[in-house]
Amino acid sequence: MRESIYNNHDIEAAKIIDDFLPDKLFDAHMHITHLDSLYDGRKSFDDYYDDIKLFAKNREVRCNGIVYPDDSLKIPAELAKSHSFLVEELNKHPQNVGEIIVFPSDTVCDIEARLLHPNIKGLKCYCFYAECEDKYEATIDEYLPESAWEVSGKRKMPITLHLVKKECLAHPDNLNYIIKMAKKYPDAVLILAHAARAFATWTVFGTVDKLVDLENVWFDFSAICETPAILYIIKKVGVSRCMWGTDYPVATILGKPISLGNTFAWLNEGNFPNGFPLRHIFTEEFMAMRELSILADFDKSQIEDIFYNNAVKLFVCK
Repeated sequence: MRESIYNNHDIEAAKIIDDFLPDKLFDAHMHITHLDSLYDGRKSFDDYYDDIKLFAKNREVRCNGIVYPDDSLKIPAELAKSHSFLVEELNKHPQNVGEIIVFPSDTVCDIEARLLHPNIKGLKCYCFYAECEDKYEATIDEYLPESAWEVSGKRKMPITLHLVKKECLAHPDNLNYIIKMAKKYPDAVLILAHAARAFATWTVFGTVDKLVDLENVWFDFSAICETPAILYIIKKVGVSRCMWGTDYPVATILGKPISLGNTFAWLNEGNFPNGFPLRHIFTEEFMAMRELSILADFDKSQIEDIFYNNAVKLFVCK
C-alpha cells in the first residue's frame, strides 16, 4: 500500500462527503493500465481501492475499468499487453467490468476478437488514434469507427466517448454526428464522458437539449468538479442516464479543472503559492456531486441511482 496522497483539506472535506454518499458506489469511468510509467505507478483496481478508501470507507465499490488510452497502444504488442492486463484484473475483481480500446480502422471482427472476458462490457475510443494532424480537433468519425456502433448495438455494449474540439458538444460537427449515429443505431449506447467534456460549462447549454429524446445517449460525470454543467444535464435529461465517475488515476491530481472565459483551465500547485488549500480532484468531484444533489433537491433514491443503480443497469451487471 502506497502512502496516502491526501492533505488535511481533503480529510476535512471527506467528513462532509461521508454523510452524503450512499452505501454502494459504482465508478462508471476509471482507468487501469499495464504501464508502470503513469501517475506514480497507479495501474490496478487495488491501487484504485487504496486511493478511494478515504471516501469509500466500508462501502461496496465497483468499477468500470477502462483501458488507459496511451499513445503506445498503437503498437500491437502493447495493445495485447493492455488487454491481457484488463483480463487479469477482472479475474481478480469479478465484481467489476471493463472497456477495451477501439481504433479508427477496426472492423467488427477486430473488436470482437478483443472481447477476451465476459466482464468486458464496453468500448473506448480516443482522439490520440486519429490520423489527422491536430488530434484535439479531430471529428468523431476520425477516431470512432462505425464498426464500434455495430458491436454496441449487437451486444448492448456502451461506447465511452471523450469529445474533442474546443467547443465540444457545442461544435456542430460533434452534435450532428451524435444525433445522426444515435438514431441510426438505436440499440447502441453512447456515453458522453466528463459530462460531454463540459469543463467549459457553456458548451452544454442549449446543446444537451437536442439529445433529450435520444434514450441511448448517456453521460458520466467523471473529472467534473463544478456543478453548473452537470446540473443543466440533469435538468434536461433527468437522472436515469447519468452516472458518477472519477477518471482515476487523474482523480489523484491536486487541484481541479474550472470553466474560465470561453474555455477552461486546470488549477494546480503551479497556479497558486505554496500552502494554498488545494484539494485533490477525487475530493472536488465528490463535493461537486454533493452540491448537485442539494441544488437539484435529490432524494435518497436519485443519489443511489447516479452513484450505483444506473451503472449496474447499463453495464448489465449481476
